[in-house]
Amino acid sequence: MKKKIIGSILAIAVVLALVFIVYYRAVPDEYVPAADEIALHIQLDTEEDIGLLVYDYRADSHEYSGGISNADGSLIKHDSDNIVVWNKDELNTLSDTFELSMQFRIITEYVTPNYENIYPDDITKYIEPISWDANFGESYFITITGDKTNGYKAILK
Repeated sequence: MKKKIIGSILAIAVVLALVFIVYYRAVPDEYVPAADEIALHIQLDTEEDIGLLVYDYRADSHEYSGGISNADGSLIKHDSDNIVVWNKDELNTLSDTFELSMQFRIITEYVTPNYENIYPDDITKYIEPISWDANFGESYFITITGDKTNGYKAILK
């Protein structure tokens, strides 16, 4: 009788383990953009935490500005992965492929974000712009490296 109970428990455990494995292989661990979206994975690999990450960008001939901050006023971790998703309506384009140019700014200290994205020069570090032909339905991976003393660099992978 004990062998049947132990055998049943082991069988249930094996089935649960298989369900767990199949589920986690079927569910992607990263955001997958829809056909009318692009996703930017912005990985920080900096020496220190930062206050804000601001980006000025151009999609086709339209210029925009945006940014990332922590709502609680804490610094953005130096090793964080940040995801930005835009769709065709937000980028005001009908084509599936378009030129995307971005210039990042690191705000080295936390300040309250503002709509104009204007911050004090002494805590603002500009990064050389990057450009590429972007396609809707795709993810793009950008790594930002460096520190506030030597400057920062954005690398499109």
